[in-house]
Amino acid sequence: MLSFFRKNSFFNSLLLLVYAIILQIIPAFMNPPAPDGGTTMWSRILGHIGLIILLFVQAIFLNRLVIENRLHRDIMLFPGVFFILYASALPDFWHYNHIHIANLMVIWSIYELFQIYKTTNPAANIFNAALLISIASIFCPPMIWYLLMLFVGVSNLKKMEVVHPIQILIGAATPWFLWITYSYWQGQEQHLWPDFKEHIGLNVLQILSDRKDIWTYAGFILLVVMQFLLYNEFRKKKHIQAQKKIDILYVGLLFTILVMIFHIPATTEILLIAAPMLGIFIGLFFSHFKNHSIPEMIHFILFIGVLVTQIFLYFNFN
Repeated sequence: MLSFFRKNSFFNSLLLLVYAIILQIIPAFMNPPAPDGGTTMWSRILGHIGLIILLFVQAIFLNRLVIENRLHRDIMLFPGVFFILYASALPDFWHYNHIHIANLMVIWSIYELFQIYKTTNPAANIFNAALLISIASIFCPPMIWYLLMLFVGVSNLKKMEVVHPIQILIGAATPWFLWITYSYWQGQEQHLWPDFKEHIGLNVLQILSDRKDIWTYAGFILLVVMQFLLYNEFRKKKHIQAQKKIDILYVGLLFTILVMIFHIPATTEILLIAAPMLGIFIGLFFSHFKNHSIPEMIHFILFIGVLVTQIFLYFNFN
């Protein structure tokens, strides 16, 4: 199955949509209502249609990010594949929620950030990158931490000038200014701070006390550690531009963990925040195998494992 995604063509990219449909079709018919308040079967199905399209768009965007910035010597679609697979792995991921929207903004922001390399006038790209992170923080407040990633990214890709932090701050302030203005216009300004404070706060103790999902968190930590152990492998035989951008993705992965520990409520849903970064790194890892049968077998086991879990939970819920 993985061999279908070793080439970049319209047909192969379209298969990502089929891939997302297969991994989301069973959760769409599960009976328990989604946490966002959906109660009817049709509302859940429509939500899953939106989720499938959103996952597909993000997967395409991730593949474009990797291909255009030459983060791997081969042109392949593995980052998008493993992004969809990761984003379908846990029951808390199986509904349309605010993190999916915020992740799209983060992916787009990183794409804009990467455009400033060797650009004589990067003002528009820096502004856009900060603007998109700020929009993401409206949907998911802890993602405001990603603004620090932009400071690191700009200083890594270009010589930091006095004007660059100003551009970041103006880009970050614009969506919040418009959102606050709209809230005042609608007479809902009293809800702004309580809503923001309700979704951001240090949740480490809550995560550590969650014995039910402790193995899930342990597996995530192991997955992240593995990516850092592969740091030199991902940078090896890459030109300086790709190395700098891979470094930024690693910084982004670190800030992803920071975002997660400040997200409230602290359920396994927060692990979805890491989907874009891990999708890229896992995709790069699977593309490094010289023997194609090994990644094919591992991917097939993971893919079937997710489907079996969904089938088991489906009959359990119904």
